[in-house]
Amino acid sequence: MTGVASSHHALVAGSALIGVLGSLFPAGVKLVGDRLEFVFVLPDGREALDAEPSDHPFVAVKERIRQGGGIPPPRFFLDTDGRWTRLHVELAGIAVRAVIVLPDELTAGAINAPFLGHWQNQVPGVVRLAVDEFARILARCRHRAGGPEPLIDLELVYVPIRDFEAVFARAHEPVRPFVAPVRPVFKMRWHAVTPAQRKAFTADLIDVTSAGRWLRRRPTATVTGVEVELPPRHWR
Repeated sequence: MTGVASSHHALVAGSALIGVLGSLFPAGVKLVGDRLEFVFVLPDGREALDAEPSDHPFVAVKERIRQGGGIPPPRFFLDTDGRWTRLHVELAGIAVRAVIVLPDELTAGAINAPFLGHWQNQVPGVVRLAVDEFARILARCRHRAGGPEPLIDLELVYVPIRDFEAVFARAHEPVRPFVAPVRPVFKMRWHAVTPAQRKAFTADLIDVTSAGRWLRRRPTATVTGVEVELPPRHWR
């Protein structure tokens, strides 16, 4: 990996890590310049991780990461000091880190959802596609505008789906756990970019509009179907 601070390189490695972890739910994603941090939640049920009955679920996760391709060598640290045991993962040579937590640690309220369920299985792929596209936009941005590596900040949040209750009420009982009550949204801020890079980045976005009430309207865009909240003022 390059020693130059790069949001692009962090996102490429982060996308590969999401792919390696597969079904683990991304409860948190935060990029600050070239530093990317994840919080992943283990799925309920050992069969989802191909773990032996005698294994702790973290054993299967560590093995999956070690065998996964496309990521730098990982380092692991098991944190047993708190109420919940957590597995910390650091990728060598790049500022990408992840905390992997047990399913009992995640509450629905922590992600603004009324309940947890099978709908979470849809999220890793959606988030990875958006992370991939952010990386591609940054690469094209630098190619077109030149200058140093453009740096941005990103944070993943979950916001309630407006018509969820109506959709949930119409769904048959077996289907309801698959109906998502929240959707992933990225909040984006400029970290270190030139005016030319801002212009090139902007040109790659689609469906740029404003959302929210009049006094709190903010520019938004769509990246691979995921809403992105853009810097509130003079974002271009």
